[in-house]
Amino acid sequence: MIEIEERTSAPSSDLIEVDKTLESMRDSGFDLATASGEVVDNSYEANATIVRIHTVEKTALIQSQGKSKAKQSKTIESIVFADNGNGIAYEVLPNALKLGFSTRYNQRNGLGRFGVGMKLAAISQARRIDIYTKPLGGEVYYHAYLDLDEVSKGSQTLIKAEVVDGFPSDYSNLMQYPQGSNHPKKGESFESGTLVVWSKVDRLIDGGNYGSGIQERINELTKFLARAYRIFINDGFYIELNGKHITLHDPLFLLENPKVIQNFGKDLRSDIIDEGDIEIDGNKVHIKVTLSPKEFRQVKGQGAMEKHPVTKEEDPRFRGLYIPDNQGRISIVRNNREIYYDIVPKLLPYGVQDLDRFIGIEVSFPAILDEYLQVRHVKRGAEPVAKLREELKQFLIRPIQKARKDIREDWKDTETAERNKARQHQFAEEAVQRAEKTLPAGKAGLKIDTQTQEKILEDLILDLGIDSKQNPEQAEEVKQRVQELPITIVDGAWPGKELFEITHLNGKATIRINHRHPFIQQVYEPLKDLASRDSSTVTTEEAIEIAKKAEIGLDILFMAYAKAENMDLDPDERYGDLRSYWGQHAQAYTREALSDK
Repeated sequence: MIEIEERTSAPSSDLIEVDKTLESMRDSGFDLATASGEVVDNSYEANATIVRIHTVEKTALIQSQGKSKAKQSKTIESIVFADNGNGIAYEVLPNALKLGFSTRYNQRNGLGRFGVGMKLAAISQARRIDIYTKPLGGEVYYHAYLDLDEVSKGSQTLIKAEVVDGFPSDYSNLMQYPQGSNHPKKGESFESGTLVVWSKVDRLIDGGNYGSGIQERINELTKFLARAYRIFINDGFYIELNGKHITLHDPLFLLENPKVIQNFGKDLRSDIIDEGDIEIDGNKVHIKVTLSPKEFRQVKGQGAMEKHPVTKEEDPRFRGLYIPDNQGRISIVRNNREIYYDIVPKLLPYGVQDLDRFIGIEVSFPAILDEYLQVRHVKRGAEPVAKLREELKQFLIRPIQKARKDIREDWKDTETAERNKARQHQFAEEAVQRAEKTLPAGKAGLKIDTQTQEKILEDLILDLGIDSKQNPEQAEEVKQRVQELPITIVDGAWPGKELFEITHLNGKATIRINHRHPFIQQVYEPLKDLASRDSSTVTTEEAIEIAKKAEIGLDILFMAYAKAENMDLDPDERYGDLRSYWGQHAQAYTREALSDK
């Protein structure tokens, strides 16, 4: 009889081995920034207007592999989150640390949905989580905790809520309106709120096995908070990290950015190149493409970096603006909270380019469309499904190409202005001036009256992009050069097939070079750049390559001139004298400028 019972009884098992499951779930894909974001999300959902984050550091002895001596290293021991939200009800509190529980489970009108985010985030960084809370309208404080070490030992099998006297004395100062804020109650205690403490933190060691240094991790957290919650911050949500108020960072530069105002002395905003909607199941995915202010992108190669890429000289104007981070990245925003900021492969036309750092792209959507963006429980990933990706790709083609074109044109305008200001043609101009002493005087433009002369000069200055009112000295300097030198070279940039334009005035000539012409861009400019560089920065291979292009370019220049003559039925009659004069003056100017003295 006993043998039959043993044979027919069904074996059973617990659903999970709690301790091992929790340990396995610690590696769920969170880093410090995204893990902290889960707590901030909960605070915002609880109607908090203030979140204060504080890290507690200590120095620890770290044993390195293969070394007999341990070395001292910084580590974050605890992370504390304080908010002035509605708090957590006594009967709900034990469930707040329970995996899978959420008062908003699978709802699409808020930030959370799956009921695992905050718990997985916490255990990804720490082995113990304590929650202290004072619900709105009450005077009683409650506490609950989860400790992985106690779970492993079997001494914690349940999560319980208990009444406590108040918030822990070590952190009670965080449950106050911050002194640094403009809040009318600054320094007073929150009427309600929640304090979350991550302790036994074991994943944040300076130079440890889990990544970069502590300060770098804190910097990344600062950037994340400023960017991910930018819309909320713009509406008055206050976030503080280690006593410092986090101001918003909008990668599209459409919102008022205090750092931009501080660095540039004025409120600079991007231009919207294009925006529009893609409709899915009656809901809209909204796309914006912006081009950053001209002040950020005037100089090609500078990159709007805090430190110049070559000279390493600091530029305080770009401190805290993170413009290089924008290169090719898409900001995907769900219910006004950014959940993704990275490159989506093969989305931009012709791939990601250096100048894309000045282009902002935002894709925003309601949580009802989570499946179309493949949103995960870790709010650090979103990837459009194939059909939506293709629609996004098609939408972005025109604005991205226009933005890139505008950036290149602005660079050309700046380079042109800098060339004229720097007098890059001065050596040749002065050589020609010397040679002209023994050459026949020019004849063109001798009969132009004074009023017309002044109009020609004003038009020339305007074409060069010089504002006579804002830069009267520069305008006057150009006028003086044109009137004194026999031949003046200035730099311009305009759409068209002309290599250059020539203005004749009182027997003198002004050549305006078109820096949008392919010959100028591919032959002339590389040569000018090579001549201006330090020899230590130029490789032999690079110099030879530029010289080869110049050789081919000069051959093409001669041949293009020959073709231009060939378009006439009688070129010798029309251009014979021109050819002779050109050769005669080229000979004289070359001897003066380039012959050994």
